[in-house]
Amino acid sequence: MNRNFFTLLMIACLFISSLSYGQEDKRIKIEIALKDGNKTTKAVLRSATFSFTKSTAIGTESEIKNNYYFSLDFEKQDIALLAVFMKNKAGVDGQITMIDTFGKLPTRKFDFTKGRIDSLSDQLTADYTSSYISLLCDSLIIDGVKIE
Repeated sequence: MNRNFFTLLMIACLFISSLSYGQEDKRIKIEIALKDGNKTTKAVLRSATFSFTKSTAIGTESEIKNNYYFSLDFEKQDIALLAVFMKNKAGVDGQITMIDTFGKLPTRKFDFTKGRIDSLSDQLTADYTSSYISLLCDSLIIDGVKIE
């Protein structure tokens, strides 16, 4: 009897541990927060990509323009966030944060000013949704370092 009980208990433990191992726990949380007057609107991102370029119109130092771009990937379109961008056509200030929920990696912060939607894409299928927003910003600070 004890052998059968032990075998059944062992099978149950292995089954439960395989179920918990198979679950996806998102270790990294990426979030965007936009300042709209005295309100802050937040949304969760699947991923965020940043790029920085310096371009010159004619090639003189005085004509260099910094370009700050974010490509944001959402699991679904966040209508409240989209409304903030549409309401503030001149741009909105915000922050993108990356947090390790396990506490092993340092938190990353990307502060930007006058973020405007450069392009918007929404993908809808029967089993998958995704939304992409490309932002053009006037300035950027990464973890306290101003990018120029």
